[in-house]
Amino acid sequence: MIQKSKNKYFSLRNFLIISLSLSILGCNNIGEPLSQEFTDSEWLIDEEFIRQGCFGGLDCIPSLDNPKFSPINGSDLEFLDDNDLVIGIWDGTQYIAYPHPLLDWHEIANHNSYAVSYCPLTGSALHFSTEGDFGVSGLLYNSNLIMYDRSTTSFWPQMFLGSASGDRQGEALALQPLLETNYGNWKKLFPASIVANSNTGYNRNYRLYPYGSYKTCNSNSCADYLYFPVNGVDDRLPAKTRVLTVIAENEADAYPIQSILVPTVFKGNIGNRQYSAFISGPDNIAIAFWTDRSFNVHTWDIKTGTILLQDTESGSLWNIFGHAVDGPAAGSKLTAADAYIAFWFSVAAFNSNVELRQ
Repeated sequence: MIQKSKNKYFSLRNFLIISLSLSILGCNNIGEPLSQEFTDSEWLIDEEFIRQGCFGGLDCIPSLDNPKFSPINGSDLEFLDDNDLVIGIWDGTQYIAYPHPLLDWHEIANHNSYAVSYCPLTGSALHFSTEGDFGVSGLLYNSNLIMYDRSTTSFWPQMFLGSASGDRQGEALALQPLLETNYGNWKKLFPASIVANSNTGYNRNYRLYPYGSYKTCNSNSCADYLYFPVNGVDDRLPAKTRVLTVIAENEADAYPIQSILVPTVFKGNIGNRQYSAFISGPDNIAIAFWTDRSFNVHTWDIKTGTILLQDTESGSLWNIFGHAVDGPAAGSKLTAADAYIAFWFSVAAFNSNVELRQ
C-alpha cells in the first residue's frame, strides 16, 4: 500500500542525459525546495513536495501561444511518428491533435478559448476552457507541472485540477474532453483533423525526447526512478504504468490502461457521481464522462476509423468524444469527468486513497 518515498537513481549515463536535456529546457537548479518568494504565499497543497523545476522563473519553459497547424500528414510534421502519442480534442468546430513530442518541450499550448497542458514527468494531459493564457511556472508539485495563469499569476498544479495559490485559489479548471492515442490511430479516426506542427519559432529537436529513458526504461536501475520527491510511493503497480483516473470528493478510481485487453465500458460511482469510462489498452484509448446512462460497445474498429458506443436506454449511438451522433439523443453531449491519464506514481501521490479498478 502507501509507503514512504524511496530514493531511486538512474545510471550515471542516464542522469547526465536528463541533466543535459533539462539544461536545454532551462531547468538548471532542479530539485531545490520552494524559495522564500513562494513560501510566503498560502498554498492548498503540501509545500514540502513543491520543488523548483526550472531556473529563470515564470515561463522558463516556453508555452506554445497560438500554435501553427497542418492537415494530417501535412508539412512540418516530419518529427511525428505513427507510434507517438497525441492529445486529441474537439474545439467546437474541428478535431485537433497536439503531439506529445511538441508538448514534451513546451508543456502548455494556448489557443483561443482553451488550453492544452501536458506534463512529461507525470505523463498527464488536460484540456480546459479558459479566457486567458496559461504558462509554465517553473515549479513542480509531486513531480507534476504547476501552471500559472497570466491574468492573476495564480498557481495551478495540473493534477490538482484547480488553483492552489493566488487570487484564484480554490477555483477549479473547466475540463473539456480529450482523447489520447497514438498518431496512427488518430489519423484513422479523424482523417480531416489538423495537427499542431513544428513551426513553433523555437529551436528544438522535436524528434528527441528531452528526458532520456525516463518513461521507457524497464531495468531495475531506472524503472521506478523519479526525478523529484513525491508524497509516498504506492507499489501496487510499477511507477510509470499509465492509468486513467476518475476523481470526485477526495475519492479516486484508477484503471491500468494496458491491462484492458479488449475495448470495454466501465460504469462506476464515485463520491455522489456516476461515470462511464471507455478503455482499450491495445489502442491506447481511455476516456471518462459523468453520466448515469449505461453504455455498451456497438462498433470498435480502428482500421475503418469507427468507434461507436450505444446507450442501452435510448439506443442512441455516441462517438468516443461523448457526442450522440444517431438516435433519440442525437445532438447531445456527455460532460467530461474530472479525470486524466497519468503515470501511476503521480496518481497515488495526489490521491492517497485511490482504488484500482479493472
